[in-house]
This record gives sequence, C-alpha cells and structure tokens, in this order.
Amino acid sequence: MATLTTTLTATSRARRFSLSLISAKPSPLLNLPAELVLDILESVLLETKPSALSIISKVISRFVDMIIYRTVVLHSKESLTLFHRTTLSRSPAFFASHVKKLVVSYLPHNEVNYFRAQRVIAVCGGIRSLVLPMWFGTDCLASVMEGRTDGGLSEIIIQSPDGMIAPFECLHKNSQLADTLSDSITHLRICEPGGGWTSPEDILHPFGALRNLTHLQLSRRVNANSDNDLKFQEQVRSILQTRPALCVLAVVFYPQLWVADEDVRESDIWAMMREVAEQDGRLLLVQGKNDDWENQWRSTNSDAGRRFWAELLK
Repeated sequence: MATLTTTLTATSRARRFSLSLISAKPSPLLNLPAELVLDILESVLLETKPSALSIISKVISRFVDMIIYRTVVLHSKESLTLFHRTTLSRSPAFFASHVKKLVVSYLPHNEVNYFRAQRVIAVCGGIRSLVLPMWFGTDCLASVMEGRTDGGLSEIIIQSPDGMIAPFECLHKNSQLADTLSDSITHLRICEPGGGWTSPEDILHPFGALRNLTHLQLSRRVNANSDNDLKFQEQVRSILQTRPALCVLAVVFYPQLWVADEDVRESDIWAMMREVAEQDGRLLLVQGKNDDWENQWRSTNSDAGRRFWAELLK
C-alpha cells in the first residue's frame, strides 16, 4: 500500500512505464474496474514518481491522489511542516475525502508545531485511524467527526497519556460530537505508561462511553508505586466486568527507564495481573521494551498498529 510521507530526500530517476506515455486517446486502463486501476497504479508508484503518472490525465491524477494521500505519515518536523503547508493550498474537503489514516509520530516541541499538528488532525476529517505521540485533547479529536455520517474514526493509537487535561475541563463541550466519536471507536491503544500515574479510568474517561470498543491496550511500568498497582488491577478487572463487548484487553508491561533489560514477568504487578488473566481469558499480558514506540512509529512505518493485534492474537 502506498503511503504519503512528506520527507526531504534525494530520489533516483524513475524508470519509464508505458503509462507515462500521453496519448490523445483515453487510456484503456480506465476501462478497468476502479479497484483494479488502483492496484495497478500502486504497483507502478513503487518505481516511479507520482508526478509522472499525474500528467497522463485528470482521471489518472485523481487515482494517484487517492493512493498517495490514503495514509499520511508525519514522522519529523520537516514532514509536519510540509504537510501543514499542503493543507493550506487545497480545500479541507480534499483531505477529508482522501486521508484515511493519519500517523503523527513526531512530537511537537513548540507551540507553533503543536498547533500545526492540531490543524492537520482537524483538516483530515475523514480519517478512520489516527496515531498520535501524545494527547491532543477531546476537542481536537471531536473536530474530525464534524459533519460525518460514514461511521467515523474507529482506531486511535496514542503513545502515552501524557498531556491529558485534568480535570478534563474541555470534555464534552459538544455532547453530540463526543457521543459520535465515542461510538465509532472500536480499537484504542495507549502504548506506553506516562511520566506520572494516570489510572485506566482517567485514561478512558475523555473518550466517553466507548460502547463499541472491542480492542483495548493499556500499559504499566513495573516496580512502581504499589498502591497504584492495586488500583490498576482493580480498574482493569472492572473494565473487563463492565464491558462484555470487549474482545481483548492487552496490558503491556515496561521496565523502569534506567534498566536496559529486565524480565517484567518477575514483577509483582505481573503476578497480580496474571491472577486476573486466569479468571478472564480476554486479558493478555505482554512484555514491552522502552524503545517500542521509537521502533514502531518514529519512521515512515504505517502498519505497526495492525501488526500489533495480528501478532498478539495469532
């Protein structure tokens, strides 16, 4: 699958294809079903520039836009800046209809880039999957739902709960949008523990009822506060008891940041959660590494979320 990654890199000259030859007659390619045309053009784009295909015809150009904007990965300051600039040059309707997955794996380090990221999220109002390096706020997430009737955003992946607004003063300013957002989400991942303690209940609270949630990931650091370990265990048990529609709840355990390698399965919290897992088979315990996010998302990769569940459930 083609992925748009706005990156400043040098590229070699692409090979020429027969599709690059401009003819006065309509291309016979357009007589094929749209799905097959997309598959053919995706293969061609592996070895040629999008611009070489776009000049064939307006119809081919529209197909190319569908492919290259389907998944957008912003993994650096430069890629965020360039894509933000692109959103200013085309109508919001274009991005709402074209971008289906948005990965903002770059963490903005200043207010300017933070608001650029917020605008990008808001403009891409048709996304079904959203990956973020931190919490961008309920209002920002709800903005992608405005005017949507197609089922909406179904997957959210957040690096950690850091940045969540307490006591959630912006929560549910528009209850209709919040309810729509909540009901559309089926997959939610909080990939890493935050810098401080945030309970599972507080993490889920901004997302609303999450009535259709089927896949949930939470994270916990081992050898941390024992009282919070008890709260974590109790709240995970409560989530399982009160959400019968939940198919799987994965808890990923991380070693302390200053420990290079540690078997988290020897920790007290692992033993506590194993008791819960023995009572409810939907709970899966996973050993994580402190560089997981870096390896999965701080690149042009866009399929890490899909692989996480596939590998976990195989």
